[in-house]
Amino acid sequence: MKKLLIASLVLALTGAAAVYAADSSSTTYTERFIQKHTQKIVDKEKELQQQQQAREEARAKQQQERLEKQQAFQKKLEADKKARQEARQERQQKIEKKKQLWNELISE
Repeated sequence: MKKLLIASLVLALTGAAAVYAADSSSTTYTERFIQKHTQKIVDKEKELQQQQQAREEARAKQQQERLEKQQAFQKKLEADKKARQEARQERQQKIEKKKQLWNELISE
């Protein structure tokens, strides 16, 4: 009877230890120690990664703005060129009309 009582007590203690081990945190003491002492490094690394990402986004935004400005400048140049060509054509037409009127005046 004593053997049965001792065996059931041992089984109960081992079962309780197994349940406690399963329910407790899944990290060991060493893992917690390492995590505690390296957390500052991990936080700093995350911060640096966020800063790098912010710099890349800002650089991409600046490049997009620069491209838009360049396109607007090209459109303005094209519009100015077209306006100069139209003005040149109008002047040429006026000159041709004056030549024609002059020729008509001389021929009479």
